[in-house]
Amino acid sequence: MLMIKKSTNWDHFTKLDGDPATPRAECNYYGKDYACHTIINGTSNMWSHLKVCKNFPFMVDKKQRILVLEPNKAGGESGDRSMGTLKTIGYDYDEYRQAPVKIIIIDELPFNFVEGKGFRLFSRTVQPRFDIPSRFTVMRV
Repeated sequence: MLMIKKSTNWDHFTKLDGDPATPRAECNYYGKDYACHTIINGTSNMWSHLKVCKNFPFMVDKKQRILVLEPNKAGGESGDRSMGTLKTIGYDYDEYRQAPVKIIIIDELPFNFVEGKGFRLFSRTVQPRFDIPSRFTVMRV
């Protein structure tokens, strides 16, 4: 009987030979094994492991900073013609969540401003990782 694996996490785990009543799967990167009975365990424990697996090649470190090139003003003060200064920036979710609230308060805008197409386009362009809050969330913050 051919078993069809529906979950995409099976690309990262190998089912181990053993007792069919208590099946186990091994992480292809770390080597740790997990229970994988379809009815009792499901695949959530394997997904949880992939989020913290140190050897998982597609892991994105949330603390990783991004390099950006800050261009110099034309000629600068010293008159040099260098491209700019290389800086690192981080992503602080709380700081990004407070920014739309400050915009609304300072510019006296309606709360539904954050749901406009223009603001959403701007936010996605500046920081694609930021989930834009709804107007109700902005009112609570």
